[in-house]
Amino acid sequence: MQNVILGKGEWGWAIGQVLQDRGHAVTWMEKGDSVVPEKTDLLWVALPTQAVRECCMKLSVRKPGIPVISLSKGIEITTGKRVSEIVAAFFPQSPLAAVSGPSLAGEVMKKIPTALVAASRDQGLATTVQSALHGPGLRVYRSLDLIGVEWGGALKNVYALAAGMCAGLGLGENSLAGLTTRSLREMTRVAVSLGGEEATLQGLSGVGDLILTSYSRASRNRRVGERLGAGDSLDQALASVRGVCEGVPTTEALHSILEKSSVDAPIARELFQVVKGTKTPQEALSALLDRGSKMETE
Repeated sequence: MQNVILGKGEWGWAIGQVLQDRGHAVTWMEKGDSVVPEKTDLLWVALPTQAVRECCMKLSVRKPGIPVISLSKGIEITTGKRVSEIVAAFFPQSPLAAVSGPSLAGEVMKKIPTALVAASRDQGLATTVQSALHGPGLRVYRSLDLIGVEWGGALKNVYALAAGMCAGLGLGENSLAGLTTRSLREMTRVAVSLGGEEATLQGLSGVGDLILTSYSRASRNRRVGERLGAGDSLDQALASVRGVCEGVPTTEALHSILEKSSVDAPIARELFQVVKGTKTPQEALSALLDRGSKMETE
């Protein structure tokens, strides 16, 4: 198969290497490239979420209906849209998919065993993407819940920021485990309210990615949250990591969505206040701890 990958960051490069290892041809398109080769079989989007719309606006596609697969994990800050929704506006004839799950690009490139999920409403496309990536070192499952998989991949970045703040405040393992568990409950409520399936959030793109991103020191979102918890400003925290921290714009996009809904999401709401600088991490923690008691399943 002929694959074109938009973006040559760590994740786009890692997936491209996997595809080449499986015997597929890969072309990377970088900033400034605009013409998608006519013989493209699969178009992969490996861009920072906030750059997807601008890139799509500049693309020239000579072969309509090329399947598009999102590798990006975030929500557009100005619209609250998932990446597949952004892409659909520019490629209305294209079937859409997303690949997500607990995966550090560096470990994928080292062929350290990793599990991912390929999701699409189109069963055939989900199977095609699964087959293209599945092999030694990479086990790929498939799902028809594109909404749930995309929301899981985006939301875990928000709650990984909170996990990093917990560590930056010097709290212990008990605190981090409790926060991560309640974060899963909250992100499941949010994703289900937006059309995702609860079972999806219990899988690789939900709890799996949340655990990795919350606990790994290699996670940019965890490290930015840790710097916030230690007292850095947002600008200082972002400057301390290389690459894009998707959790920050996704926190803002999520806040706009929550303002229009009745979904109970106290962690995300408090985190937004920290990101905007209207509360300190200590104040946000106190607000969470001072909430009334409730059933665990609520």
